[in-house]
Amino acid sequence: MKKWLESRLWIYFSFITLILTIVFAVALIVIILLLEEFALLPSLEGSPKLSWVIPIIFSSLMGLVISGIVMIQILNPIIKLKKAMTKVIESDFSVQLDEDERIAEVSELYHSFNLMVNELSSIQRLQSDFTSVISHEFKTPLSSIQGYAQLLQSPDLTASERETYQHRIIVATKQLSGLSDNILKLSKLDNQSISIERKSYRLDEQIRESILSLHNQWMEKNLTMTIDLDSTVLYANEDLLNQVWMNLLDNAIKYSEQEGQIIVHLKDSKDSVEVIIEDTGIGIPSEKLNIIFERFFQVDGSRFSSGNGLGLAIVKRIIDNHEGTIEYQSELGDGTKVIITLPHKKIEHSK
Repeated sequence: MKKWLESRLWIYFSFITLILTIVFAVALIVIILLLEEFALLPSLEGSPKLSWVIPIIFSSLMGLVISGIVMIQILNPIIKLKKAMTKVIESDFSVQLDEDERIAEVSELYHSFNLMVNELSSIQRLQSDFTSVISHEFKTPLSSIQGYAQLLQSPDLTASERETYQHRIIVATKQLSGLSDNILKLSKLDNQSISIERKSYRLDEQIRESILSLHNQWMEKNLTMTIDLDSTVLYANEDLLNQVWMNLLDNAIKYSEQEGQIIVHLKDSKDSVEVIIEDTGIGIPSEKLNIIFERFFQVDGSRFSSGNGLGLAIVKRIIDNHEGTIEYQSELGDGTKVIITLPHKKIEHSK
């Protein structure tokens, strides 16, 4: 296939060379004949073949030079692209083409190729991660469901034991359902299938409602909730950002110790808003802070060891889609501080 493609390209450029040679030859013959006709050129009657040989040789050289230039300008970029695509076919997604080309179309083609390779690399990582999580995360709840279902078949169970096993089966199925939903949600965010439709709404009220919806969880631990929220109107996707606050607040509550404290600040400025969620929980090792947003990543022995490693990946993707930033400041055993900054976007008025 490769040799056939290369042969076609060389045939194409050989054909161009032949056409250029014929065109130059005909043009030069006509010019020479006209010059002889008007006695502007010494007569070549003594050498009748010379009138044909000279233009053919000259036009052949011109055709070779011009076709060679065309070949360098067009064929070389195609060959580079072909070699790069061969590497991609072999699952090498590290290949990148230099977009600094003089021909604008070639530069745009290389840019599109690089974007395609980056997307394929992301898809490959997602597939690899998905396979990994299927073999690990799905195994535990499925084993629990199977084990408790077998125990329920025993005729000697008490009502209390039966209720306990049923409850554990329900918990395990919820874990599976939540994991599946998160994988699907993250996939949609990566592929931009979730529409980032924006509208103006009260951000402080949304955060306050998120805190109230988790009231039972933080009351069970007797946590002190300190809230300081500026009155803020934000132009953003309300549903997606609600997932951000619910996830971050749930983490803060889940990994706080009894009678701990959670502080929530919302500061509004001209160009952006800043949300700070701070807790006195068990914290995260400082050396792991740069990788906590990687999907399916879990820090053993830390606040994320009991999750499925997708919550923060989703949060990061949502914040990125809003052109914002998220920063974690934490040390193991010394609490965690999360700082989210979101820019004020221009409000689009309907016409």
